[in-house]
Amino acid sequence: MQRNGRFFRICFILLATILFTGCGDKKEHREKSPEKPVHQTETVEKSTFLLKDGNRTVTVKSTDNGFEFDVEEPLVMLDFFATWCPPCRAEIPHLANLQKRYAGKLKIVGVLLEKKHPAELARFVSGHGINYFVSNTPDNMLLASKTADMLHQPKNFSIPMTVLFLEGRYFRHYIGMVPEEMLANDIEEALKEVE
Repeated sequence: MQRNGRFFRICFILLATILFTGCGDKKEHREKSPEKPVHQTETVEKSTFLLKDGNRTVTVKSTDNGFEFDVEEPLVMLDFFATWCPPCRAEIPHLANLQKRYAGKLKIVGVLLEKKHPAELARFVSGHGINYFVSNTPDNMLLASKTADMLHQPKNFSIPMTVLFLEGRYFRHYIGMVPEEMLANDIEEALKEVE
């Protein structure tokens, strides 16, 4: 009997470790806006990215200190993820809650970092209750590379990686799964700067 209890504790610890760390070798962290403009890379020549979610499109243009998004919301959260990544899947309900809670103020843009057939992605989106924009275009990888350069991250950064922009300016980023409360707190902090 005691052996079964030990086995279940070990399994629980392993499962918790997998869920609360990113898919990669980086630990979760949160960073404040840099004091000087973010780094511009020479490795990604493209400066305009077309993100598509079915018939909807978000155009992203690189700027000196972030990106210009053609959306109405003052806050944009880019979430770089893959469907096979357990922490990425685990954060989906929290992102959906935030999109609902901050409708009109926040636009969450899921940036898929794998090739998926549109029908397969549509099943994933509906099966996981995703209520936010999910891009599935070749520009996703280019935007990921540009963002990694901007944040001084390696090209093969850990996922999920979430980046919050305030009126196009870099505000904060997170690597690994982050508690919903932390994201909400940072969204509230960013919204104070808008008002």
